[in-house]
Amino acid sequence: MSVLEMNNIQKHFGDLEVLKDISLSVNKGEVLSIIGPSGSGKSTLLRCAVNLEKIDGGKITYNNDVMADTQNGKVMYAKKNELKKIRDSFGLVFQNFNLFLKKTALQNVMEGLIVVKKMKKEEAERIAREQLKNVGLLDHANHYPRHMSGGQQQRVAIARALAMEPKLLLLDEPTSALDPELVGEVLDTIKKAANEGYTMLLVSHEMSFVRNVATRVIFLDGGKILEDGTPREVFGNPKNERVKEFFTKINRMEEPDYSI
Repeated sequence: MSVLEMNNIQKHFGDLEVLKDISLSVNKGEVLSIIGPSGSGKSTLLRCAVNLEKIDGGKITYNNDVMADTQNGKVMYAKKNELKKIRDSFGLVFQNFNLFLKKTALQNVMEGLIVVKKMKKEEAERIAREQLKNVGLLDHANHYPRHMSGGQQQRVAIARALAMEPKLLLLDEPTSALDPELVGEVLDTIKKAANEGYTMLLVSHEMSFVRNVATRVIFLDGGKILEDGTPREVFGNPKNERVKEFFTKINRMEEPDYSI
């Protein structure tokens, strides 16, 4: 069953064509990772998927509900109440944590449950504490963002997204704003969620992580999909010459400059 369908997506910024007739689907239980060089259109594609960027052509569908469609050369978006229904079906985790600075970790996770789901405070707090426990931060429930490391803040952001029980979790370079020593704790949290069966669309430059956690990988470059397959296929036996070149450079960078 398809959770997200993007068909023939086009996106321009002025004269620059960023996405060129992109089509992809994310099926229930799948962890689909989008990789590729900087400037290839990865984050733009994800932002289009969640209506943070308007598309210039194509069709986007969530669970058979049409978010956007092109009719007679014009992109038409669903009505406001229909967009809200679609928005409630997915969760977002950004590069920058986007936590409320004047709310504790617990209050940040509770916020959506109370405001969006109209949940009673007691029930919202129970769920929020459960999610903070799942990401290893229950002991930080009463801490404000300024008293937490970047890795801890990102784990709170993930807990906040999971508390809403999204049908699809979208993560846009969730570790790119972190110091290297904090990356691992966030990746462990994402891997745990993947193992629990969450459907994910993950944009990441952490190649080894993608190789281990993704069930499917798309390689994007120049606004086009150059490879689409399992991690074994894309990483181990790419067919496109540009993709082969990319991995050759990556592997060369990971090799030690000297040996003892």
